[in-house]
Amino acid sequence: MPLLIQVLENTWSLLVEMAPYLLSGFFIAGLLHWLIRPSWIEAWLGSPGFKGIRNGCLLGIPLPLCSCSVIPVATSLYQNGASRGATVSFLSSTPQTGVDSILATYSLMGGPFTCVRVVVAFISGIISGSLVERLGKKTEKSPAVEPPETVTGCCGSTVKSDPDEVAPCCSNKENKTGRSFFDGLRYACITLPSDLAGTLITALFIAGLIATLLPPDWLADSALSQGITAFILATLVSLPLYVCATASIPLAYTLVAGGFSPGAALVFLIVGPATNTATVAAVWKLLGHRAALIYVGSLVLVAWLAGWFLNRLPETALLGFHQHVDAHESINIWQHFTAMVLVTLLIGGRLLSRIRSSNN
Repeated sequence: MPLLIQVLENTWSLLVEMAPYLLSGFFIAGLLHWLIRPSWIEAWLGSPGFKGIRNGCLLGIPLPLCSCSVIPVATSLYQNGASRGATVSFLSSTPQTGVDSILATYSLMGGPFTCVRVVVAFISGIISGSLVERLGKKTEKSPAVEPPETVTGCCGSTVKSDPDEVAPCCSNKENKTGRSFFDGLRYACITLPSDLAGTLITALFIAGLIATLLPPDWLADSALSQGITAFILATLVSLPLYVCATASIPLAYTLVAGGFSPGAALVFLIVGPATNTATVAAVWKLLGHRAALIYVGSLVLVAWLAGWFLNRLPETALLGFHQHVDAHESINIWQHFTAMVLVTLLIGGRLLSRIRSSNN
């Protein structure tokens, strides 16, 4: 029992750190859901050449789409006029970030690490999209090439694919003629928390368990935690995982607290959300095997280069990162309150979604 209490205390500590930023991310995601129409997305990504690739990155970075939901969305965009490069840039940059993930990353990792993560998401989208556009084998845009009817992925929910729908993060149907403010509010308070609840709570509990069972800096003196070995280990662990950008943050945080280098944590956060087996299979089916190999290879290469760069930044540049990793004693009542609100949204949103599904 004391062990369980300690695990729960460490889990709650991580949740309290993330809660204010994650709630802010939910609110901004709701605004985006309210304001952005699918037709605008398709028109923006339909631009030829580099412009479409760049637009795919700029559009994908703030959208709260996770690893599972980005597959039918990207397929729909490609079938509705987006170029191969724009489709791949959107597919690679989108699951790495999102407004909720960006703010949650800042809460645990600090500003410098968060900035690097966002920049790397943009660069990886540009590189992977450009390489697929130039080197990938051209494929016909046939109606026969469609996403699976259901996709069960990182959010633990079922995604229905409809070429006419672009549904942020896993499950919400869209009104093609526009959405009301209450649609955005419902998305922020019910749909998005419901989609994230399962994996986020599981990831937080696993992180709390690791922090309890393993002492601080447990890998600090191990060759596995530094250099290319750590990058390889992070890649092998994250490649097959269904893990969304937000749920992967507490796991990466725990790895760093245990002695992994910041660069290895960055590799985990890039490769995990963007290159799971379902995403690679979707690229293979949609754009061909050459495009799938280019997609995975370019993302892993960019992740390793970014990790190498991050590890070589001076201590002063990563001061905010180390302060966030090392300090938890400044938790205040406001953070505890926001954590309780977040738990209410996660559990309540999940229950309401299940009730609504059972009534349909």
